[in-house]
Amino acid sequence: MRLAMPDWVHRLPLDRPDLAVREYAEIVAALRDAPAIDLEGLATEAVETALDAGAVLLAVVTAPDAAPAVLTGIALDVPPGWDGDTAETLRDSMEDVGGPDVRETVVLDTGCGPVVVAQRVPGVEQARSRRPLALQLQAFVPDPDTGRTLLLTLASPSSRGWLSHQLLFGQMVASATPDQQVTVPDAPEESFETHTYRL
Repeated sequence: MRLAMPDWVHRLPLDRPDLAVREYAEIVAALRDAPAIDLEGLATEAVETALDAGAVLLAVVTAPDAAPAVLTGIALDVPPGWDGDTAETLRDSMEDVGGPDVRETVVLDTGCGPVVVAQRVPGVEQARSRRPLALQLQAFVPDPDTGRTLLLTLASPSSRGWLSHQLLFGQMVASATPDQQVTVPDAPEESFETHTYRL
């Protein structure tokens, strides 16, 4: 599938973990104005965690006027016959059993079919159980005719610029298109770049 992303979404090369660690450390070092060497432990943990979870996408999002965020994509099996009814059933299930941090869910129509999007905002329950307090947006994006779906998660430990992150995430999800149905026209420099992700 293809997803449109601005150039401030820095995708890390998970197929080359050593390079992914270096690039992650350099990005975070620039954000913190610190030496990259001091952040290699943090970067190694982030990349190894993503790989252990089966991620096919890991990116650092440095949107203007927003706190940095991390974007991950994990390929999952999707039930056969994914359609609007299946998506609504998943949305209802997330609202019922997704946990107290699920604040809002919606189904969006995309070029890949219906996509379920959930917003997770930590509350008192997460603080009491000492779980990480990260704001998250998640989307289940089906990849037609493959039997797979891409679980996209955008997470930030800060609410600064969260509206910008919501807008970016919505645009990325809405741009999802199967590989075989996409023709990329000549685009102006300020438009989103189109990337391909195979599941």
